[in-house]
Amino acid sequence: MQSSKLVSVIVVLLFGLTILFSFASSIFYVVESTERAVIFYKFGKGLDKENIIQPGFNFKAPWNDLYKFDITDNLVEETIDVLDGSGLSINVDVTMNFHLDYDSVGEIYETYQFDYLRRLVRPVFRSTVRDVMGRYTAEEIYSTKRAEVENLIQEEASEV
Repeated sequence: MQSSKLVSVIVVLLFGLTILFSFASSIFYVVESTERAVIFYKFGKGLDKENIIQPGFNFKAPWNDLYKFDITDNLVEETIDVLDGSGLSINVDVTMNFHLDYDSVGEIYETYQFDYLRRLVRPVFRSTVRDVMGRYTAEEIYSTKRAEVENLIQEEASEV
């Protein structure tokens, strides 16, 4: 009698462990130090924009979705045609470093999903470059006021 109970307990434990291991990849997850994440609760409140998941080992219900975002510095290079202050068309190569605001990844996912580079960063960057360079002449942009133009572009683009 004792041995049949022991066999039953072992079978139940093995079954439980098998279930646990099969769901482990969808229950447990790691957010790296270069990432932040948000969770979409399918049977609850939806996208949790307020609770940004910090780096470390975490767990979630297997039916909820996890969305990770890279928060390291990213580089965007553009060649843009711009009209200077006197109406002259100039072609400029510009480079921008950016990273996502840690606390905004929920809002970014809700609005742009993972297409934020094409739908948010590049349009704002281009618009800012055109706006700032339109205040100066080509001579000023390429010589005397270059540093001022760079600082203004950086200042205005960082507000987004």
